[in-house]
Amino acid sequence: MGHRVILAGGGTAGHIEPALAVAEALLMKDPKVSCEFLGVLGGLESLLIPKRGYRIHYIPKASFPRKISLGIILFPFHLVKAILKARSIIRGADLVIGFGGYVSTPAYLASYSLKVPILIHEANAKPGLANRVGRRLAKVTAVNFEKVAEQWPGSVLTGMPIRQSLNSLSELSNKTSFRQLNCQSWGFDANRPVIAVFGGSLGSTHINKVIADFLEKYQEKYHHVQIIHALGINNELPKALSNYLPQPYFHDMASIYGSADLLITRSGAVTCSELSSLGKYSILIPLPHGNGEQFDNAAALVDQGSAMMVSNADFSAEWLEKNLATALNNAGKYQPKSIGSNAKAATKIAELAQDLLLGKIAK
Repeated sequence: MGHRVILAGGGTAGHIEPALAVAEALLMKDPKVSCEFLGVLGGLESLLIPKRGYRIHYIPKASFPRKISLGIILFPFHLVKAILKARSIIRGADLVIGFGGYVSTPAYLASYSLKVPILIHEANAKPGLANRVGRRLAKVTAVNFEKVAEQWPGSVLTGMPIRQSLNSLSELSNKTSFRQLNCQSWGFDANRPVIAVFGGSLGSTHINKVIADFLEKYQEKYHHVQIIHALGINNELPKALSNYLPQPYFHDMASIYGSADLLITRSGAVTCSELSSLGKYSILIPLPHGNGEQFDNAAALVDQGSAMMVSNADFSAEWLEKNLATALNNAGKYQPKSIGSNAKAATKIAELAQDLLLGKIAK
């Protein structure tokens, strides 16, 4: 009988995709391990995780309100309800691995109360609330950024676990043929620039509007540029054009990263790590919410010369028209210093998990 591992991470792909990458690495090391997930019904995890063939358990949503409202009064009740449900699921598990977000907080508290060991991974340059709590309860803390490792003594610098298909892409010998095949399937000309736009896993109303305005105002000037755009799974798709392909969601990110000359996107930790690992140039628009982690993530890429950053308020069709040629020129000249830097992160975290399961790290 193999060990039972619960992975907690939901809400956005930034929490879900690293969890899936670690589950994949764990199963490669030990096929007898049972990897199950915690999530919230209706969250993106309820779409992505079953699609990858994993079992998912649902707990009530208990996210801390970021503004003063009635939600602050109700939050403790929602949290207790989520903890009790998480306890019923986690009971009998051998390990809980958390990746932050609203699903992780009740998972950490439930695990600690049941004496189930906890391993956490912090993806952002500025840690979120859930993992600031989880770190105090966890046996092992893994981090993505060196400066977080310095702030959290005893943590392990692993990098960001990214999906195996992207690891394989970084090792692909004939990227030109790969790009040509993808462009052909999209109806694009592989000899013309391709820009991929996505506003995070749920899409971005603001980014979607800017792209719509840009196409309306500057389509003639930039007719040679081809745009593939993920608008979000719940958003209505506009009409496709000869040089514009709208999609609800990018399920195959390897084809996007392997074919786009430039990416326009938010600066979540997963996205920034994938961009860096694959050596891609981007325009980053940090999400102006949360605790400012997306600004710090984007700044790290700007510092290494692989991105331009623009605030959400300043990002407009006019800004894009003024800066797009420069961004495409920068993308064409960009020479990444290292590719595949996160290729072994999932394996490193899986090894830490194995050490905990086998008692090599004191539980």
